Amino acid sequence: MKKVLLSLCAILLLCACETTTDPSRGGLFSYNPTAYKQRREDREAHLQALQREQSAEERRQTSLQRTVAQKQSEKASLQQKLQRTNTESTALRRKLNAFTAQNDAQQAALEDLKARQANLQADIQQAQSGSGSDDDRQAEADRLRREVDRLLKDADALSAL
Repeated sequence: MKKVLLSLCAILLLCACETTTDPSRGGLFSYNPTAYKQRREDREAHLQALQREQSAEERRQTSLQRTVAQKQSEKASLQQKLQRTNTESTALRRKLNAFTAQNDAQQAALEDLKARQANLQADIQQAQSGSGSDDDRQAEADRLRREVDRLLKDADALSAL
C-alpha cells in the first residue's frame, strides 16, 4: 500500500508539472534551450522595431518643429509687410487730407482717391486680423501693396496738376 501511495503521489507530482516554452514560468521538466533562445530573439526583434519607431517619431517631431518655425517666420514677415502697407496707407490719407483741390475735376479726383484709400485701409485691417491660409494672406498682402502703389501714383499725379 505504501508503494501504491508513493507511486500515486509521484504520478500526481509529475502531472502537476507543466511544460511550457516560457522560460520565466519554468517547471521541473520544461527547460527548453531552443524555446528560450527563440523567445529572446523575438523580444530583441520587438525591441529593435520599437527603437526604429521611436527614431521615426523623433525625426517626424523635428520636421514638424522646423515647419512650425518656418510658418512663424513667414507669419512675422507677412505681419511686417502688412504693417508697412498700413503705415504707407496712413501717410497717403494724410497727404490726401492736406491736398487742396483747385477745381471741380481735382476735387472729384481727390474724393475718389480718399474713398479708395478708405477702402484700402479697411482691407488692410481685415487682412491683419483675418484668417486663412498663408498663401491667401500673402496674395492679399501683395494685392494691397500694389493698390497702395497705385494710389500713391494717382495722388502724385493729382498733386502735379
